[in-house]
Amino acid sequence: MNNMVKSIAAFLLLLLLLSATSEKAEAQNKKGNDKKGKNAGTAQSKSGNAEAQKAQKLFFDGILANIKGDTEGAIQAFKLCLTLQPKHDAAMYELARIFYDGHDKEQTLLYAENAAKTDPANKWYQSLYAEALSVNNRFEEAAKVYERVVNLYPSDYDFYFDWAYMLIQANKYAEAIKVYDALEQRTGPVEDVSIQKQKLYIRIGQFDKAVAELQKLINAFPNEVRYQLTLAELYLANNTPDKAQEVYEKLMETAPDNPYANLALADYLQAKGETEQAFEKLKKAFADPELSLGIKAQRLSPMVEQKAANAADKDRIFELVKLVTDTHNAEALAHIIYGDLLNTYDQKEEALQQFTQASQIDGSSYEVWQQMMVLNYELKHFDKLAEVSSQVIELFPNQPYPYYFSGIALNQLKNYEKAIKLLKQGTFISTSNQNLSAQMYSLMGAIFNEMKDYEKSDSSFEKALKITPEDPLILNNFSYFLAQRSYNLERAAQMAEKANQLEPNNSSFEDTYAWVLYKQKKYADARLWMEKALSHNTDDSATLLEHYGDILFQLNETDKAVENWKKAKEKNGKSEFLDKKIKDRKLYE
Repeated sequence: MNNMVKSIAAFLLLLLLLSATSEKAEAQNKKGNDKKGKNAGTAQSKSGNAEAQKAQKLFFDGILANIKGDTEGAIQAFKLCLTLQPKHDAAMYELARIFYDGHDKEQTLLYAENAAKTDPANKWYQSLYAEALSVNNRFEEAAKVYERVVNLYPSDYDFYFDWAYMLIQANKYAEAIKVYDALEQRTGPVEDVSIQKQKLYIRIGQFDKAVAELQKLINAFPNEVRYQLTLAELYLANNTPDKAQEVYEKLMETAPDNPYANLALADYLQAKGETEQAFEKLKKAFADPELSLGIKAQRLSPMVEQKAANAADKDRIFELVKLVTDTHNAEALAHIIYGDLLNTYDQKEEALQQFTQASQIDGSSYEVWQQMMVLNYELKHFDKLAEVSSQVIELFPNQPYPYYFSGIALNQLKNYEKAIKLLKQGTFISTSNQNLSAQMYSLMGAIFNEMKDYEKSDSSFEKALKITPEDPLILNNFSYFLAQRSYNLERAAQMAEKANQLEPNNSSFEDTYAWVLYKQKKYADARLWMEKALSHNTDDSATLLEHYGDILFQLNETDKAVENWKKAKEKNGKSEFLDKKIKDRKLYE
């Protein structure tokens, strides 16, 4: 249907052009014949008509080619038309338009100028000529062209704006103001014109006239608060705050509930250091549903993203955000803002509730779902993480992170087969995010290790390291699993050492290296690294304490070994042989 409409439109356009240009061609031929006199030969007249008809055919061939998108064919046809009829202004105009669209500034100017000179009364030719001059940075000349057009068509008000624009580009601000004045003499006060004049008066340093323009708008539109607010801003910019205060005070009398007025006054009071009064005005503005949530969000964004300097500021921010959430409770963005604020202050459970509510209102934002996955992961809500990430995969199947989070959750829930399946899918999707692919392979390595499929575990870790060979966490984890199996301990030691070089003072990495050395029966070296790990571990991990006890036992320090096993027990250590070690004062592995 659309193609049919386009075809009909193109056909009608051709008919109109054919009619117009045929009449013009006949007039030109008639004019030419009149000049030659009544005794011009019939053969010569027929030749002229044939040439004109051929030119017209070429012109319409050009129009058709252009409609079909054959730009080169159109250019060729129009140029051949001009070869036969050098004064064919319509062909010049069409060529200028083509070159203008193709950003060929020189050719645009050439043909636009020729068309404009051929028919000085054609406003479209003149307008394109002016545009061609402007793209060649010849703004003063463009302004003169528009001046001629305005003189020819004084009631066509758009050209006044074009004329003024070219003068502004030429830095002729005072002359541009005169053009706007001429327009207003015909139309009366026009909002856009007064605003432009006010800006121009400021540029040329005529502050009083800028104020007068705004006052003219205020008088014409007394209920339009934004003009009064602009006037107050103008006074502030000109370092006349007393005048600005007068405007604000008057506004509070005439429009005390206007949210934009309250918002502006809040800024003014805050700049004066009157924080409490500013906050009250801000609350009043934020409580008004007429003030868009977008404006409120823009104001709140810097407050939400970083923690407040003091408790009072924190209380104010929370009060404002709660106010916005109550006022715009049916809008997802309000809950996202509140969720971001709660997350900033580590109130993760409450933040998760807000993001969940936002997703229920509008489930189209992937970022909201990702926040929900991250928070469920951080809160160790693995059942919920599995559920949410599954939903996200359905909604956004081409996003890789949901597959990763699914793998994490299902691993924790010991649903290993499904975890592996989703992680494999994720690696195909995350090809543009190599780091994430590496993490997925690493997680698969850990899961295969749990499944005791050690060949696939090692293969997965190798794939991860091929992508990110210097990822300390992957190096550490692979090393640890090899040590647990007492397999390829030399490689495990190399990886553990490298992980500690890449990220020194990490107690977990130091523990792994100590454990690899222990497996290699390098007990003295293992002791040094385990003591490093304990010195960097603020929580006295049960695993580290038990490992330290094992190392001490191998060094024949049985009393110290039992002492550390007992400490591990106090820290809720739950390894298979811990109780037996303590009871029998022997090492069991």
